[in-house]
Amino acid sequence: MPSGLDEDADVEEGPVLSPEELDISNDERVKEIDDGRYVVSSGGPVSNQQSEPAGELESGPSDSPARDEYKTGPNPAIEQNDDPTPLEAPPNDEPEPPAPSDSLDARSVHNWLSDDLQAANSEYAFDITANFGGDVSQQRMVSNDVVTTFETLVMWYAQQVDRNTPVEQVLGILLMEANVPVRYPPKAIRRALKSTSLSADDTIADLMREVKENQGLQL
Repeated sequence: MPSGLDEDADVEEGPVLSPEELDISNDERVKEIDDGRYVVSSGGPVSNQQSEPAGELESGPSDSPARDEYKTGPNPAIEQNDDPTPLEAPPNDEPEPPAPSDSLDARSVHNWLSDDLQAANSEYAFDITANFGGDVSQQRMVSNDVVTTFETLVMWYAQQVDRNTPVEQVLGILLMEANVPVRYPPKAIRRALKSTSLSADDTIADLMREVKENQGLQL
């Protein structure tokens, strides 16, 4: 065992080389060309005319930085981005839709309704939004019959005024309280009298008694 070898050293590390064995200057395939620089031949002995050395060994540290081909891990020159979304959105050539107008007021609504009703294929039509004691209700009607249109309008209005009272009674009260007097044609009066038990021999007093007992006269 060479001198200076630690007796407790691991035998698997191999034998320790002596300084003479580490000296490569005596090898015929090695030629020293400068202090600490050698030419190593891959074949036979190195000739003096060999101008291009097969390889050089330098005992000193190299001035060139270590190469990074064998680095494991991410390339520091590549920016890491954990966001799966693209950094920049592709350009969009389509024009943006115009922003909605904020000038929606009562006048614009009335104008739209006017155009809409004029475009309806009917002789008569209405579109109403009304407030009844805090409850807003809407009703729309299109028809070619003027009576049907009017009937739908007044019945809807009476129902909104009082839902617990019959429509005909509400309409009678509204017409009575209105400042516009209603004139009924004789045909309506005759039809109303036929609905009672009176005859031509009865008096006006009998008619009033009949109306009071029936709580009104339905025309």
